[in-house]
Amino acid sequence: MSNNIAQAAEYIKSATLAPLQVGLYSRAKVLEEVGDRGKFLGEPGQDGAAAIGGTLVSVLANLTGLNRRDVANSLEFASRVAAKKVGADDHTEAYWNAFKACIFQIGWFKLDDQWSSDFIDGTTTGAENFSDYVIENVRNDLLYSKAEKSVVIRAMESLRSQAEKRAFFRGFTASGSKGSFSVNAASVKNGALAMRFSAFTFNCNARVDDYLIFSIKNIKADVRKDNVDMAASQGIIDALRPHIEDALGNVAGDYIEGVDI
Repeated sequence: MSNNIAQAAEYIKSATLAPLQVGLYSRAKVLEEVGDRGKFLGEPGQDGAAAIGGTLVSVLANLTGLNRRDVANSLEFASRVAAKKVGADDHTEAYWNAFKACIFQIGWFKLDDQWSSDFIDGTTTGAENFSDYVIENVRNDLLYSKAEKSVVIRAMESLRSQAEKRAFFRGFTASGSKGSFSVNAASVKNGALAMRFSAFTFNCNARVDDYLIFSIKNIKADVRKDNVDMAASQGIIDALRPHIEDALGNVAGDYIEGVDI
């Protein structure tokens, strides 16, 4: 394990992160008040959620405060590395592949990873908008447990109902006719921290301003979906925590927004 920790620590040290635009949001210094990124995911004993870059992450109540901190740290670090490597507005498989390549080097290991394709035709698809389409996917996806489906869907419904939080998320997920985002469920299973997520990329025949609430009635879109199942090596996560937090710094607001559920 020591070799793995040393290699991961060197990777973190050498990684280049997309810079924060400090001051862009009024929440940009909130981390100084709350103490750690895990606070954006709510208190232990309660389900929680947050938007971290282009990922809407939901956590089950059984995550400790330290679990929440590690999830938030990992997702922000991987998001910023991927954004720097391929561009924050890429919105293709390349971004999510870079995101995964990073997270699998900082204490998480892959259990399953599978891309699939779909097509949206707004005249025949039952969904009203893109978030409805994602919710229906999650509801029918065997990747998620019943409890995970519930918390992901509640988080999505909450996020899309609040204009300010949608505006935050939109900055990471929409770029004209192309957009992408992921939904993520974190839980503790048999004492081990685990995450499952589905990333969606949309290549549309028209401009879309908001990939949560924009009507798809007149839209056709090629969709790529990536289902990923991963678990944490807690010993490595513990050892890497100070390295990741040093790389991220003390300002998180431009990449994280809490979502009430």
